Amino acid sequence: MLMNYELAIGEIPRFVIVAYDGDNSLRWKNMAFLVQGVSVIGLHYLVILYFGLKMHFNMKKKLQEYSTTYRRLQNQFFRALVVQTMAPTFLFVLPAGPILLGPLASPIFGFPISLQTGWLCSVFSLYPPIDSIAFMIIVTEYKKVIKEHLHYMFFPPESQSAACTSTDQNAKPIQMS
Repeated sequence: MLMNYELAIGEIPRFVIVAYDGDNSLRWKNMAFLVQGVSVIGLHYLVILYFGLKMHFNMKKKLQEYSTTYRRLQNQFFRALVVQTMAPTFLFVLPAGPILLGPLASPIFGFPISLQTGWLCSVFSLYPPIDSIAFMIIVTEYKKVIKEHLHYMFFPPESQSAACTSTDQNAKPIQMS
């Protein structure tokens, strides 16, 4: 840390997950923590998968009783829910994997690893807009409203008054702004 960041390790608060000691022997408590963390994340994904599939099949059965319009809307909401569930996976879990597990490969393959993680903070900040944008793109009603607003922004309606101050037939209408 002193070489890379010019920070003395004894002077900063820290939580370090280092899997190996200086002599390349395993730190079993740290390895147990890594295994436990991966297990908890895996358990969360199993719960998501189980209830997602259960919800899908129950919705499919129940929606047969409703109109096609209502069915289409509920399917759009379900797809939006799936996308909103997958977005954190691609923005948080997958980028964090190499950072957490990369140092484990260093002694095995015999090359030093120095990971800079500043870019990961930038990726975290992408989640709120991506989450909302995905929902707005998938649900048709929201998409229509957005298209109308964008069309209005870029192509505002022309507001011309047909009222003329003159009775002359060749007079141009007054432009209102």
